[in-house]
Amino acid sequence: QKRREREQLVNESIKILTERLSSVGVKAEIQGRPKHFYSIYKKMLKDNKDLGEIYDLSAIRIIVETIKDCYGALGIVHTLWKPLPGRFKDYIAMPKSNMYQSLHTTVIGIDGKPLEIQIRTLEMHRISEYGIAAHWRYKEGGKTDKEFEKKLSWLRQLIEWQQDLKD
Repeated sequence: QKRREREQLVNESIKILTERLSSVGVKAEIQGRPKHFYSIYKKMLKDNKDLGEIYDLSAIRIIVETIKDCYGALGIVHTLWKPLPGRFKDYIAMPKSNMYQSLHTTVIGIDGKPLEIQIRTLEMHRISEYGIAAHWRYKEGGKTDKEFEKKLSWLRQLIEWQQDLKD
């Protein structure tokens, strides 16, 4: 598909999701994007995969208010479109070691095209986009003080140790 076609697919999917989530009282911010061709190419090389094995050519991110809403939104997604077997990950119940949390699912969307969907709260999104240090700063009201810098230094040291252990 051309990028424009995938963009249209994402926009249609966002419209459907927005209406359905709103109808059940789930407030959500929904973003989407078709993946750039060069990113697809790099992923194929990195993971040694054919184009048919790349499932995130088009992706949507749903940001909701609560963890309960995350799972509610997942239920809505799976009633709208059929999930692909083996393509669901619950990083909320089982966060990654870097504290990343989100629900990931790939569904057969409009016109039978795969659509990757990520669902998370705003706090989870903040950690995902800016890291745990930014999360701490946000929680502490954005102030820069010695205590915060101490926490940041501790985190950097922890990351450094983790890298050393890998070596």
